[in-house]
Amino acid sequence: MKNLTGSLLVALLLFYACKPAADKKNTAPSANGDSLALGKLPGTYTGDFGGAPIYIILNYANGKNVAGYNVHKGLRRNLRGEMTKENNTWILTLSEPGDHPFDGKFILTFDEQFNNAKGSWKPLNNSTLKEKNLALHRNAENTNENYAMTGNTFNFFLIDNSDSKSDLSFNEDGSCMLQLYEKINDTTYANQMLRIRGTYQKLNDSTLSISWEKNPHFKERTNQYKILLNRDQEDGSISTNGVQIDSLEFVMGL
Repeated sequence: MKNLTGSLLVALLLFYACKPAADKKNTAPSANGDSLALGKLPGTYTGDFGGAPIYIILNYANGKNVAGYNVHKGLRRNLRGEMTKENNTWILTLSEPGDHPFDGKFILTFDEQFNNAKGSWKPLNNSTLKEKNLALHRNAENTNENYAMTGNTFNFFLIDNSDSKSDLSFNEDGSCMLQLYEKINDTTYANQMLRIRGTYQKLNDSTLSISWEKNPHFKERTNQYKILLNRDQEDGSISTNGVQIDSLEFVMGL
């Protein structure tokens, strides 16, 4: 009888030892799947932030730590923080340095493939600023090298068509900069150049919106501008020739 009992006990122990841990298998994250998802994280994400576009550029992530920067109305701020996985989402907590009155902290929840995110921003040390909610999507960058604005952002350098004294540059991270010599009269320009930074977005194929930093030139912080287009006489293809800002036409530089 003792031998029979001992044999049954050994059999039961072997059965449970060999039984697959189904629950653990279903809840444990896939290391390979996470690695593939993290490989998709680097990129530029954009959305509305208080009536003007914001671009959040993430360029480093290891599953625990994440880093990058953001640009909004020409202001660029570094970002550092942590990330955790919760079910099929990734939660990123990103803080700006804290030494600027507009610095704050983002808490963003991304989908598993890092295409979209929703979250909030809270000021770090300025009680006069309000918390903001935001929704982000992965930014479509320019894919055409023949001066066609196929994406939302692009790398273009433009010069003033009248006398090339001023210039306008666009970067793929959503930032832009106008270096402007203001015209006093038909033949005279101001000696001091204005350097005005901004953040831009393409509204459609013929219209660009730029949100400028606070400056003495533009009364309105956000303005819409005409995109100048060229149509090829042979094949009918359309390319971007430049952007018109007020009375100035900025065209492609050499």
